[in-house]
This record gives sequence, structure tokens and C-alpha cells, in this order.
Amino acid sequence: MRRKRKYNVTEKKMKIIAVETRPVAIFFLLLVLIIIVFSVLHDQFLSGRNIATLLKHASVAAMFALGATFVVVVGHFDISFPMVSSLAGMTTSFLIAKEVHVMPSIFAGLTVGVAFGVINGVAIGVFKLPDIVTTIATGAISWGLAWIYSGGAYIWENALTSGILEINDAIILGVPLPVILMVSLFFIGFLILHQSRYGRGFYATGDNRVAAIFSGVNAKYYIVAGFAFCALTTSLGAIMSNASQGSGSVRVGLVFLLPAYAPVFLGNAVFRKTTIYGTFLAAMFISTMLNGFTLMAVPYYYSDFIIGIVLIVALSLSTDIVVKGRKAKRSVRLPDANEEVVS
Repeated sequence: MRRKRKYNVTEKKMKIIAVETRPVAIFFLLLVLIIIVFSVLHDQFLSGRNIATLLKHASVAAMFALGATFVVVVGHFDISFPMVSSLAGMTTSFLIAKEVHVMPSIFAGLTVGVAFGVINGVAIGVFKLPDIVTTIATGAISWGLAWIYSGGAYIWENALTSGILEINDAIILGVPLPVILMVSLFFIGFLILHQSRYGRGFYATGDNRVAAIFSGVNAKYYIVAGFAFCALTTSLGAIMSNASQGSGSVRVGLVFLLPAYAPVFLGNAVFRKTTIYGTFLAAMFISTMLNGFTLMAVPYYYSDFIIGIVLIVALSLSTDIVVKGRKAKRSVRLPDANEEVVS
């Protein structure tokens, strides 16, 4: 008679949970370690003024990262948003210089940005053009249009009197307005991706477009929506960046390609899935490091070098753990008829 072998499913599940939560623990441990180190090296690091400054500066990069998150979730990449957001920022600055009220100027800039996002989404989602080549082309077009406004020169006319600086410097209940905008956008993104049926549509489109279509998901709609949302948040980020500088720059969005995608990939590596909260925490992690280096008067090129090293190390650790987690999952199998399940 064949002897029955005990199969402890609960123990296997606990091992999987431990493997999956380990990268999250490492991430928060690194964050706490960074905060402790910089607070010891500089006494102003944990001051209320510096924290407000950190969050205010982080809000723009986080807006770019939020937009990139939606594009990555639907399984694509957008290379055009640095140029498209520059066009949106220049459109707003140009209208302000022509004495148009600040709110319609901002709305016009956002409309131009979203229009390019929709073009990207239709070209890629409907006509199935390759995303990298398509967004490079639309980015080149948008950046060329951005130069028409001023020939590449800064637009600063009426910036002091239009009210755009007041929007950037406004404080509500002790919190800077850009931080409130950033948190609000992330909250909306969280509700869409993680608390609604539309979020399941976004993820289904990115995971397996063919299966999503056969399941009744309008994949084309979600791809267009992803690119449009990316254009919206990145355009707003560029406008707020121009507002902080007091002038419109044709290059305002070009510096945000890496700061946008780095939090998305770091959050993905840590949480094993592209999520809104993963992107947010990773953006705060990177911004905290940059703020600490700024207080220590570290040249910007050294800061970029160190952040790149830390990012690679963090990704390597997380990727190694992800591989182990996949192996652990594959090791879990259903018991056969001769095995006794112990829960």
C-alpha cells in the first residue's frame, strides 16, 4: 500500500509571501538609512522648511513619473512627452506674454499636450504603429513647434504680473500648491488603476492585449487613454516647472526623461508590478537623495552618478529576489490524489 506524504500548503504560501515582501522591506530600509545619514550630515535636512522644499521640487518629477506609469501599464513606452510637455509649457508662456489670463493659458497648454497624447494613442493603439518610432516622430514635431513661439529664447513677459508665480508659490494649510496638485493627481491615478474596473482594463491591455480583446476589453481605448493621461500630467509638470523659474523654456521637459521612468521601473522592481503607490514611493526616494546631495553642496554631476549607482544596486537586489519569488511560485503545485493536504 502506497504511503501518503504530507503536503503543507500553508508553509509554501508563507515562503512565497516572505520572498515577495523582502524587496519592499529592503526599499524602506534604504529609505530610512538615507534619511538618517543625511540628517546626521546636515542639521537642516529634517527641518520643516527643507521638507517643504523637497516635496515641492519632487512634485514636478512625480507628475512626469505618474504619466509614464500609465503608458507602461498598457505595455508601451512614450519618448515624446519631454518634447510635448515643452510645447505645452511654451504655449502657456506665449499666451501669458500676450496678456491672456493665466487660467485659460494653462488650459490651452494642457489641451495642446493632451492632443499630442491622443495622436500617439491613436497611432499606436488603433493603427498599431511601433511606439518608440512613433513617439520619437511626434516628439520631434512638437519640439519643432515649441521653437516657433520664441525661436528658442526664454519667454518671461508678464510672468511677474500674470499670477503664474502665485500659483507656484501658493500655500494652502501650510502645504505648497504644487504638492497638493501632485498628491491629488496620484490619488486620482490610484482610484483609476487600483479601485475601479477601468484599472483592470488598463492592466489587462498591458498584460496580454489579445486576451484582453477576447475578454471584451476595448484595448484601443485604454492605450489612447494611457497616452492622453501621460501627456496631461507631464504637460502640467512642465507648466509648473516654468512657473517655478518665472519664464518659459523650450527645453523645460527634456530633463525629465530619466526622472520620469526611473521611479516607474524602481517601483516595479520593488513591488513586482507597475503601481501608482510604487511610482510615488520611488519618486520620493530619488527626490530625497537629490535633496540631501543639494544640501551637502555635491555637484550635480556627482549626484547623477551616485543616484545611478544606487538605482542599479536597488534594481539588482529586487530583480534577484523577484527571480527567487518566481522559482518559489513554480515550486508550489497542487497535491496529487495520494498526498494529504495539511493547512
